[in-house]
Amino acid sequence: MSEDRITQRTVTVVMGIIAALAFVFSFGNVWALALRLGVPGPVAPLIAPMVDLSVVGLLVALRYLSLRGVPAAQMRAATRLMHVSGLLTLALNIAEPLAAGHYGRAAVDAVAPLLLLGWGAVGPQLLRAFHTVTTTDTAPAPTPADDPDCPAERDGPGLEARSHRGRVDATSEPRPGPGNRTRAASRRACGQGA
Repeated sequence: MSEDRITQRTVTVVMGIIAALAFVFSFGNVWALALRLGVPGPVAPLIAPMVDLSVVGLLVALRYLSLRGVPAAQMRAATRLMHVSGLLTLALNIAEPLAAGHYGRAAVDAVAPLLLLGWGAVGPQLLRAFHTVTTTDTAPAPTPADDPDCPAERDGPGLEARSHRGRVDATSEPRPGPGNRTRAASRRACGQGA
């Protein structure tokens, strides 16, 4: 496995673990908050999964699109929804301890949603950057087009400069014959001026 694939998978696994931990962590916090606010027992455990699954679904979608090099501008709406869902997760996680006056617990309960928000913003950017690096590294080197009028593009008789796989050999002597041109004439033919 190549280094870039290992890096992409590591970032993806870290994002997945943080999302799963935030999901489990907030499940209990939001359930306790819902019960405290008088939400009926059967409905209380459903609130956290709605918000957390939105975040997880959006993270997976953004990961997929980022790995395929989709620009961030095309994913703005999904990114905004993910941030709103993350902020809801944060608010739901810290509301119950804040209402009880347990500020230390509220700070601890804020860790998982804040990490989820951070990775939700940074993770897709990293994956897009990895995709850009991977496609740039694996792209073939450009080769000069064969232009019969440009001396640097062909090995023809009478040219003062010849090309050998893209390198110009300026020390070559012109070959005698009717096809012999001067360097200035060759440049004019290539549109380079005199």
